[in-house]
Amino acid sequence: MQIKFKRDKNILILIVSGIVLLSIIGSVIYINVNQFELSVGDSKVSNEEYLACMKAVEYDTKIEIQQKYDYEYTEDFWEKKYDDKFGYEILAENTIERLQYINAVYDVAKENGDVKDSSFAGLEKRWKAENAEREEKIKNGEVVYGVKEYTFELYLQYEMSTLKEKYCNDKKRKGMTLTEEEVLEHYNSHDWVHDDSEEKMDLETARISVEQELREKKYDEIIGQKMKNSQVVGERGEISRFTLKNI
Repeated sequence: MQIKFKRDKNILILIVSGIVLLSIIGSVIYINVNQFELSVGDSKVSNEEYLACMKAVEYDTKIEIQQKYDYEYTEDFWEKKYDDKFGYEILAENTIERLQYINAVYDVAKENGDVKDSSFAGLEKRWKAENAEREEKIKNGEVVYGVKEYTFELYLQYEMSTLKEKYCNDKKRKGMTLTEEEVLEHYNSHDWVHDDSEEKMDLETARISVEQELREKKYDEIIGQKMKNSQVVGERGEISRFTLKNI
């Protein structure tokens, strides 16, 4: 009886140990698939921030792949390989590029005092505050221009557009002081015509539009340089697996 008891006890210990081991392995696999570390510049990217950005570029990435590789959208679309990359890897790359762009825009905005908090949490806070203010105005019967409520992505686009406009309208900021040679060169780069006709405008007539477009171009170059200089730190394999898991 003692021998049988010991044998049963040993079997029980082995079973329990196996369950614990499987649980640990499962936890490790879950963590590897559902968590990752990614930093863009000085900012650590949270799962929530990455997913918000991924969803924003998902449709455009799908169209990009379809047009480039002439492939129908099917269940295996993201797991199919296109040249040397899987669809989800292309999506991950586009997501990171979008994060770099956003990071650059808010870095420039913070440097110029246009935002106090350039973090994702700060952006979320402003988004929620804007929606709360609009909701309160609607309740009070006040006029609300534009949308009644912003989605996060729509608010992000609105705020980045506002920051760009504010930067470009300040002639004292880097790159916004234009020489006459630059204006003339940009004017000559393409035709400037009236909206209601095909009549070409002379420089003085078109000057406001020429200077505005040139300043926006210079702003885009500043942001582009910021993106090139921003260091991306993260294990691409982990990021790609996380992307695939959350499509």
